[in-house]
Amino acid sequence: MVRALNSSAADMAVKVVAVVALTLSVYIGVQQRQLTQCLADYNEANNRSQAARYAAAEQDRRAQDVLFRSIAEQPRLGIDALRQYNESRDQADAARRANPLPAPPSQRCG
Repeated sequence: MVRALNSSAADMAVKVVAVVALTLSVYIGVQQRQLTQCLADYNEANNRSQAARYAAAEQDRRAQDVLFRSIAEQPRLGIDALRQYNESRDQADAARRANPLPAPPSQRCG
């Protein structure tokens, strides 16, 4: 038994296993690094998109507040206030369209 373990065949088998393990380790490491980078890229894109969409939502809320105050304080000017509100909403909608949510990592990083 000891003689079999000291044979050149056993020595070669150990070396082959070591090379295969090292190769798999490097391959898995590269794959992990690529996935990590993809997830980081997704997070950055998502953060930019969410910030722009948040700003558009704030614009919507401010425009709605102006509309309600205008109608409450000067009902006869309600049509002008409504037009202004619609213009502001159009701008906010354009900002949202310009900043779509990125594809999820399951689609980007697969």
